[in-house]
Amino acid sequence: MDADASETTLDAAARAAVTIGRPAEDLRALWLRPDTQSRIWAHFAEVTASDARSAEWLAYGPAGGEYRWQTKTDDSRPDELRWSTLDGADVANAGSLTFLPAPGDRGTELHLDVRFDPPARALGKAVSKLFHIVPREIVLKALYRFRALALTGEIPTTDPQPAARNGGTDS
Repeated sequence: MDADASETTLDAAARAAVTIGRPAEDLRALWLRPDTQSRIWAHFAEVTASDARSAEWLAYGPAGGEYRWQTKTDDSRPDELRWSTLDGADVANAGSLTFLPAPGDRGTELHLDVRFDPPARALGKAVSKLFHIVPREIVLKALYRFRALALTGEIPTTDPQPAARNGGTDS
């Protein structure tokens, strides 16, 4: 997995890849389910599906900043999904998820590539670095969360569980 530092029309780019022992068709269907995006990107933004191919995003930045945008997904190619923001986005971004056969018949390789333009360009880059908001880490975590969801049906968490005992006292 590597970060893509090449210059594009947008300011920041990140790329990650993972192999999942499932057929590409199953993974594609899971990615396109309306509730999947809100689950795998929860560490970064609140995602609300408008329909099967569009969503509204809300990300919180430093000093209480809120950034909103809408995305539309193009699913016309069976081996790739592409999305981009609609006009008026606080954070313009675009991305693609490519599905390739894994070597040795081990499932599917997923390649996630996200490019975005931080708000206020240079200022946005400086703030992102200052607060450790790193595009590569956001993309890696989303992809790992998706792999967990695809393989187990859930995303592991360290959040307190409601059934946990309180303070070590038994009744």
